[in-house]
Amino acid sequence: MEISSMKKNNLFLYICLISSTFLINGCDGKKTSDGTRLSQLPTAVINSYLFHTEPELLPFSKKIKQQQIQGSSSKTINYNEQGFVTNYDLEGLHGEINYDTAKYSYGMNDTRNVYDIVFDSSKNILGMKNNDNDIVASTEFDEQGRLVETTLSHFAENNVIFSSRIIYDNDHVELVLYNAYVPVDEKTKFPVLSQEKDVIYNDNEQIEKTITKTFKLSSNGDIIINENNEQEVELTETCTYSEYNQNNDWTKAVCITAGSESKTVNLTRTIQYD
Repeated sequence: MEISSMKKNNLFLYICLISSTFLINGCDGKKTSDGTRLSQLPTAVINSYLFHTEPELLPFSKKIKQQQIQGSSSKTINYNEQGFVTNYDLEGLHGEINYDTAKYSYGMNDTRNVYDIVFDSSKNILGMKNNDNDIVASTEFDEQGRLVETTLSHFAENNVIFSSRIIYDNDHVELVLYNAYVPVDEKTKFPVLSQEKDVIYNDNEQIEKTITKTFKLSSNGDIIINENNEQEVELTETCTYSEYNQNNDWTKAVCITAGSESKTVNLTRTIQYD
């Protein structure tokens, strides 16, 4: 996926693995406008997606074995029989999750970091630690067991604290907030990223569009506020999804970036199911 301006400053190459389509949740399931009943995916499977990738890569209703996204680059994500992310290649960033040994391997080419994972009984990732027993990743969940926040602290030996916060509207991921800063000392932090992603659905509850805004930061890291007391936007990326397959998952998308840089990227999504 073209992950909305994460290339900025090259500080955030590693955060394309993190963040967080809508959740199909609740005992009664949901219905589309034509009355077709949607299959329920386990919440832990949805959480696995949201921990590793963007919400637009979630399946509509059926578990995925592999998906590839091709545009200006190629990305591949593989899943196990339970539907959890097992390994991925995101623009040269490789990751592998071993659910038996509770190890997480991450890095580029032959340079990998290995972390210890703390799982709960449903295989949700509660956190990760490095070899020095320092916490490099932590998560929070709501009362329904849905992932609502992920924090990376010096993950992949990067001196950045990154967080993504997920806001739901009933069963949908409605908004994801991304923030990152570099700690200067115990009391001072220097913001380097402030971003939000709106997720929009059509009448059949398929993902239709995402709008990602990256806000302007001043030279000292503060978010710039304009005369209308609004945050100034540096970049806006609008992705429109189409050509849904038999399982209601999108297979084509066009992402248009406007602002301090402009570009248009066409995406093709190839999906293999169990």
